[in-house]
Amino acid sequence: MKFLQEKIKKRILALLKNDYEIADTDLVFSLPAERKFGDLSTNLAFILAKKTKNKPFLLAKAMAEKLHNQLPEIESIQVAGGGFVNFYLRREPFLLYQWQTRDRTLPSRSEKVIVEHTSINPNKAAHIGHLRNSCLGDILARCCRFLGYEVEVQNYIDDTGIQIADVVWGLLYYQKKNLAAIKKISGLAAYLWDLYAEVNQAFAVNEKFAAERRDVHKKIEEKSNPEYQACRYIAEQVLLDHIRTMARLDIQYDLLARESDVIAMDFFKAAADELTARQVMVPSQDPEKKGCLVIHYERENIEKIIVRSNGTITYVGKDIAYNLWKFGLLPRDFSYRLFFTYPDSHDIHMTAADPGSTVPPFGRADKVYNVIDVRQSYLQSLIAQVLQQLGHPGPSRNFIHFSYEMVAMTPACVREMGLPLAVEEENKSYVEVSGRKGRAVKADDLIDQLIAKSGHELESRNSGLSAAEAEPIARAIAVAALRYFMVKFNLNTVIAFDFKEALNFEGDSGPYLQYTMVRLNSILKKAGTVGLETEKEPGSPSLLDDKEKELYWEMILNLSLLEIQVEYALANHELSSLATYTYSLCQKFNHYYHQFPVLAEKNPAIKNLRLTLILLFKNKVKKLFKIIGIIIPERM
Repeated sequence: MKFLQEKIKKRILALLKNDYEIADTDLVFSLPAERKFGDLSTNLAFILAKKTKNKPFLLAKAMAEKLHNQLPEIESIQVAGGGFVNFYLRREPFLLYQWQTRDRTLPSRSEKVIVEHTSINPNKAAHIGHLRNSCLGDILARCCRFLGYEVEVQNYIDDTGIQIADVVWGLLYYQKKNLAAIKKISGLAAYLWDLYAEVNQAFAVNEKFAAERRDVHKKIEEKSNPEYQACRYIAEQVLLDHIRTMARLDIQYDLLARESDVIAMDFFKAAADELTARQVMVPSQDPEKKGCLVIHYERENIEKIIVRSNGTITYVGKDIAYNLWKFGLLPRDFSYRLFFTYPDSHDIHMTAADPGSTVPPFGRADKVYNVIDVRQSYLQSLIAQVLQQLGHPGPSRNFIHFSYEMVAMTPACVREMGLPLAVEEENKSYVEVSGRKGRAVKADDLIDQLIAKSGHELESRNSGLSAAEAEPIARAIAVAALRYFMVKFNLNTVIAFDFKEALNFEGDSGPYLQYTMVRLNSILKKAGTVGLETEKEPGSPSLLDDKEKELYWEMILNLSLLEIQVEYALANHELSSLATYTYSLCQKFNHYYHQFPVLAEKNPAIKNLRLTLILLFKNKVKKLFKIIGIIIPERM
């Protein structure tokens, strides 16, 4: 539909240019809510009415007359609703066009997009709350690739923060281990899970411990040993654990950008020179912030400290410098080294302060998406403001905070994961999680539980299925369940993870979508065994009775919207619309097939029409599955 809309739009603009002053952006198509109002509609007459002071209905009528019989793809044009111009497509040519262009991909775009996501503190294993960020970020990156952008996925590693100082103190001072002993710990990320919660309880009751932790943090920043060496080792080992965890969900990265390298390369000094020269960063006028350098945050009319009175840089300053680098606006660059290679040979590089290997240049983006939860909205807005104040309006517009709400668990999920549940929490809609308080679920434990539950469901549906056959199918179902659950909700919604809902084979879930495709593949396989032709061009839908004809047309139209739906999801920062679109398509297919089965049809021409629809459905939905990250198993 996207290609066809662009073709029709170009033709309409050419036909009307001598009569009306129409900008390219004035002509936008929408899909009427009811089919009686056409297959495409435009409010162009209303836009022109504001410019010309004429009545929309009269303008619409005149345009419809001008376009009559001038658009080969259009059967008829009608005016409705006081000025909407509604177009009715020629159905048979449209169906043929969809069939002939089913494997077409969108052309490559010249813009480069950076998507930063995950960004977990490297101080313990990833937990359930981190999975929403990673799944959303990965799907966002896949949307951009589908639309033809060059995409670079970055994972920012805060390897000098107070959270990693917590566990460094815990290992060196609390448990009295040296670096050699730390290196002997098996499963370090999981080991630190409990230690992190334990030391935070200790800090809350013992000021001496808290003071020691602050001193450890200072030594890490100063690169004093053994604290610094322990920090580097812990950060890299935990990071490897995070990478492997996310790889289980088919989530990959291109670059790991370390905060320690931002500091070592003195990125902020390069940024500070421009911030000071343009008077964006100035000495504070607030007596309580004497000696601090601040940026005035216009939205809330407050000062944000960037450089403390003791000369240390706040995390805001480091973030400003890092994001300037993303756009290629910083007069210096990292070095890089290879850090990890996935089984499919995809490499992850890591930033380095020392000279490293020569790799294709990172950064230099035209657009940046930062996938960070809604609590960081203030900081992200400040960075966009700074980009504007430094004279970079384009990067300021293209600096996008892709925000989302937190992940919690239903009380049932809390019980199933073996966590304590207070009596007063039993009837709550969700229970919050906190790694610091020791009330959270490791991401790997959640994935393992999903695989186990998927396996039990498979056994109940497929007697005699061997363990070797069941394991990859159960894994695929678990991944689909988790990824779909994380994307199907509105970004502004706090989501409560629930096993029953995520693994529902008959509802709005990843397994339901997979089941639809497994069923579809079974139909195609059986159709092939009885010699039906599935690669012929489609016949005429006029062969179908009226009821089937309308359902058939509705399916074709909805399938044709794939590219438009992906663009909409990206432009409106609402990836849940893709989940809704995919679920709706699968519902429509199951409804259609229930009424009009393929293999039992006696008329070969009608069989071929139905197989054409199935093949078009498979073609489009496979692309959606790839974007969402769903694998189609052989059976369910």
